[in-house]
Amino acid sequence: LECLTSIDFGSDSTTRIERTCLDETQQKSYLNGLSDPGEGTLGFNVDIENASHLKLIEWAQEKKEGIQFYLGASDGTAPPTVTTGTVTLPTTRTWWAFTGGVSTPAFTFEADALVGGTVTLQRSSVVVMTPKT
Repeated sequence: LECLTSIDFGSDSTTRIERTCLDETQQKSYLNGLSDPGEGTLGFNVDIENASHLKLIEWAQEKKEGIQFYLGASDGTAPPTVTTGTVTLPTTRTWWAFTGGVSTPAFTFEADALVGGTVTLQRSSVVVMTPKT
């Protein structure tokens, strides 16, 4: 995806499992449960000549799931390589990787501005950050 203007991974939430005994009279007690991956957004200024914008809108309209995302930091410029379906991330750049889906494309029209676009990002995994070495 090229020329995104914003990326929001969303915040994970964790369920709480109550473990309060029946004879407790002061307060409840809990254990941490499973993590629920967050819902965020991908923002961009719509450019109909940018193939990645058109693909993102298409995926969002189809509610595409199972997309592997790899976001490279500005501390390097080396792109990932793909060999027979395996993605290799260069160690000379910090990366964030996760799996998710996109849906619900929305567009904004304002005076003296480009047409804005956002799609909902629903992660199905944690975000793994790999610092450059």
